[in-house]
Amino acid sequence: MLYVINKKYFLLFSLGFFLATIIGTQTHELGHIAVAKSLGYETTLSYGSMSHNYKGFAEDEDVIAWRNIFKNIKSDEELTQSQKEETGRLYKKIKEKYPINEKHNFYVTLGGPAQTILTCFIGLFILAYRNTNRQENFKFVDWLAVFMSLFILREVFNTVMAGGSYFINGTNNFRGDEFGISIYLGFSKWTIPIMTAILGAIIASFVIFMIVPKKYRFTFMLAGFFGSILGFVMWFNYLGPWLFS
Repeated sequence: MLYVINKKYFLLFSLGFFLATIIGTQTHELGHIAVAKSLGYETTLSYGSMSHNYKGFAEDEDVIAWRNIFKNIKSDEELTQSQKEETGRLYKKIKEKYPINEKHNFYVTLGGPAQTILTCFIGLFILAYRNTNRQENFKFVDWLAVFMSLFILREVFNTVMAGGSYFINGTNNFRGDEFGISIYLGFSKWTIPIMTAILGAIIASFVIFMIVPKKYRFTFMLAGFFGSILGFVMWFNYLGPWLFS
């Protein structure tokens, strides 16, 4: 009977994973933003990313002029010679006024994964505090803690997707947070992604196979695949662009 799908809980778990995918994405970006704000930067949140700049950057006349040149241009090849010279001049001025701070960029990059992992450990703490593995019937707070602890699956997903892209398409230019952290620290670009993916896989396996009650486990796992994929597709292709348009 362990492999029988409970339709009611399948729908509830699917909704939970759907929402967790969206919430996890946004809170991850808010982790970046929290660090950037603490360092004095202005920030912008989007549905799958964030940006940060020095205060007054967006209102700077050189920045506005530079952006206006590219407003109706899709690629650098469309620039005229005079536009190329002007963008080069403006870019140099902008970089002089707003130099890149690599250390600050590293801290901001670190903020996203740190928030994701912190949320996971808060969920684990709640489960441990409530001694959930001895409970016959989960309460709402227990399920909430389970979903929080599974935020760490983001680390697994990102690394697996990057690995698949590398082996299938030969893509080697990854821009994920963990890759940037590895490069900044002087490691192989795969070091941090693999470490966090292993950590995520261990924690997720423990929660699913040791915490989630057996009678719900198969339904929970099946709903996890369905709800997460649906949440990812809907958020990044429809809901996110619509809400942040």
